[in-house]
Amino acid sequence: MALLQPTYEANEHLLREMIAVGEDIIDSKDLDLIRENANLNGESFSGKMSKLGSEYAKWYAKHFIMPKSVVRAIEDNYVYVHDLDQYAIGTTNCIFIPFDKLLGGGFNTGNGSVRPPNSIMTAMALVAIIFQSQQNAQYGGVSASKIDHDLAPYVAKSFSKYFRKGLAYFEEEDGVQPEDIRMSNFELQLRYPKSYRYALKETEIETLQGAESLIHNLNTMSSRAGGQIPFTSINYGTCTSPEGQMVIDALLTTTMQGLGSGETPIFPIQIFKCKQGVNQSPKDPNYALFLKAAECSAKRLYPNFANLDAPLNLQYYNPSDPDSEFATMGCRTRVLSDRFGRNKLSGKGNLSFNTLNLVKLGIEYGTALGKRKKADEQGFYHALDHYLDIALDGLLHRFDIQRRQKAKASDFMMREGVWEGGEQLAPDEPVGDLLKHGSLSLGFIGVAECMKALYGRHHGEDEQVYGKALQLISYMRAYCDRKSDELDLNITLFATPAEGLSGKFTKRDRQYYGSLPGITDREYYTNSFHIPVYYEIQAARKIELEARFHDLCNAGAISYIELNGNARSNPAAFLSIVQYALSQQVSYFSINHPIDRCSACGYEGIIGSICPSCGSHEEDVHIRRLRRVTGYLTGDFQTRFNSAKQAEVRDRVKHTP
Repeated sequence: MALLQPTYEANEHLLREMIAVGEDIIDSKDLDLIRENANLNGESFSGKMSKLGSEYAKWYAKHFIMPKSVVRAIEDNYVYVHDLDQYAIGTTNCIFIPFDKLLGGGFNTGNGSVRPPNSIMTAMALVAIIFQSQQNAQYGGVSASKIDHDLAPYVAKSFSKYFRKGLAYFEEEDGVQPEDIRMSNFELQLRYPKSYRYALKETEIETLQGAESLIHNLNTMSSRAGGQIPFTSINYGTCTSPEGQMVIDALLTTTMQGLGSGETPIFPIQIFKCKQGVNQSPKDPNYALFLKAAECSAKRLYPNFANLDAPLNLQYYNPSDPDSEFATMGCRTRVLSDRFGRNKLSGKGNLSFNTLNLVKLGIEYGTALGKRKKADEQGFYHALDHYLDIALDGLLHRFDIQRRQKAKASDFMMREGVWEGGEQLAPDEPVGDLLKHGSLSLGFIGVAECMKALYGRHHGEDEQVYGKALQLISYMRAYCDRKSDELDLNITLFATPAEGLSGKFTKRDRQYYGSLPGITDREYYTNSFHIPVYYEIQAARKIELEARFHDLCNAGAISYIELNGNARSNPAAFLSIVQYALSQQVSYFSINHPIDRCSACGYEGIIGSICPSCGSHEEDVHIRRLRRVTGYLTGDFQTRFNSAKQAEVRDRVKHTP
């Protein structure tokens, strides 16, 4: 590739651009640039090294690889290409890992082979290794869609091991057949009571230790792109076997206990899958675990809650196949549906996504600038179509690059069949059509500000405007469905998790249009279709308003409300809010509440300027203030979030039930 117009002036301009980027990173001049990803300490050596590579890769893609129309749309602030640093090399985004397959058959990390585990302790250790190995074959999140089902066989192996030891220790009569050694075998419990109790207790201890090992490993492996912790998610909640229940219980217990000093683990983000008949009423087999999940979430901010009964998810549900159950990345990404028939999760993921700046279009065709008294809806939708086409062109161009990559470029993912079918490719063979099972997603941000710019009120303030907002997102979803049919690809609509993007669109729009009240007067645009974080509204009403958007966003969406610290002391209210959200067909839901931690005494809860436990002042000791940034958590928001996200956190109002 070569620059289209390689003039002396153009070359000089490019050189100045790169020198400026280098200086911004090395001297930490631009904190928003180096805090773009809250999972990376951009001021560390490894963070700066990673950032230098990342910024050069973006620069190279824009000047030498991408279609000019897409670059122009980026420069004009209409379109944002996520993970642009991965564009030129053809990396894919996220994936749901088939842990049952890799654990059951063993795998090779590239430096050595690993045998199938024979105990739950070893299996959980290998889960961490698989997460780590896969993370370096892509750039987004890695998720286990059914970790309780996947790990249950290894709980059974540990139980069998301890039961046989028990028979010898307690000199109970042997002669039991291997296939009869099961936790659920009541006769076994009657005939060999001492051995059974011993095996059960030892298995519980080992499962708990394995869960603790897994969570500690996933919070300490700075192995992603040279300085980040892998973006890991684990989904569970529906396995009703005693072994699967033990896995779920151990994960929740370990999470509530916290890390070494009792602090809240950041990873893996955990998602409890809610299903009527499984865990939603007292007569359901996993109801006690659902209650425990709510207790854990009230203490640790997660698990988040996935709604398998929401229509968008229920249509694919097969009670005999846990791989058909809706699960999600922590951020919100979902890839359950596939026009080529793989309507399941494991073995595929999202390929890439581009986001549209709806606010800018709203400003240009609305009433905000005072140029017209009534919104030009026809002009708005005409422009929307134009930029949807450009954003899609960018996805398709990138998809072509991704398809041409050799299997060995994503070695672990393809060789081990993490992406289903990859194991059948030769190392030098292009991945080609295998990727068609993944999704290409168009996202959006700032429905609230867009409505304000068009009509003078946002969709939480006015019923008529709410209808307009629903009409807009329905229109975008119809566009995605239509293009899916025309192109025979999985084109999906995404309620973008705006983390790094949070303030980028806003900053440039404010520079151009000035500070427009309720539109560009804050440092950020509101996430996706959410009611603005600063708008006073009760929790139930916010849930009701946002719920109808979930069914339209088939690439993923999340809703959450903000509570104060009383979440920990009022589990009944916490539970009722979760169940209300589920009843409203919200697909993926969580509750935010502040978790502060005093570094002097370890007190955790709500801390103002002075620790209520030891009296330390925040000016003398560090108070770690943990908040949710997308669906994930990310360390201390004061030091890891960019300025736009910090402003958003400051503006968040609490919702009463």
